[in-house]
Amino acid sequence: MSTNPQEDVYIEYLNYDWKSFTEFQDGLQEILENYLANLKEQDASITTIPSLDKQQLIDQAKSFFFCNKTGHILNLDDYNQWKLHNGDKFIRSDQIEEHKEDKEVAEEEEEEEEEEEEEEEEEEEEEEPYTSNYQELVELIAQGKPIPGIKHIPDTVLTDQGTAASAAQRTKPWEKNKPVNEEDTPKSDSS
Repeated sequence: MSTNPQEDVYIEYLNYDWKSFTEFQDGLQEILENYLANLKEQDASITTIPSLDKQQLIDQAKSFFFCNKTGHILNLDDYNQWKLHNGDKFIRSDQIEEHKEDKEVAEEEEEEEEEEEEEEEEEEEEEEPYTSNYQELVELIAQGKPIPGIKHIPDTVLTDQGTAASAAQRTKPWEKNKPVNEEDTPKSDSS
């Protein structure tokens, strides 16, 4: 297991056994049938779902059922970014295995990272790891505690760092044809 809890969620998702998950298989079949029926209503000549649409539906269904089953929070965009950079380190199988040639490099990198992390931990105060469990997030919010991994932005506005407006004030459409003097002086009824 890695030191990053979110990466553990990604690895679990990558290696999840979708074939034996009957609830997912039934749900996916229903989603694909409904989507195809909607496409046929729009254009009767359509017989299959385009491959990009089908893949997107499958990915969204996997994400939904995974989050529902495990209680983890998974953002597909973030997962795809992680998979693009790290997914090739892991072989999709029942067990998580790293490629042998990558394993040696990864061990060396881990040792270097551990040394750097130890130095950083001494310098900074220790923070709680980010949680991907929805229920834990709700409890933290309800208790008014800060959520780890989210930057705190103070409520104060720094007024001394502002700048004065330098552009001339725009004229409104109904003011464009008025003479300059008429704008400055109030109207009087002296007729």
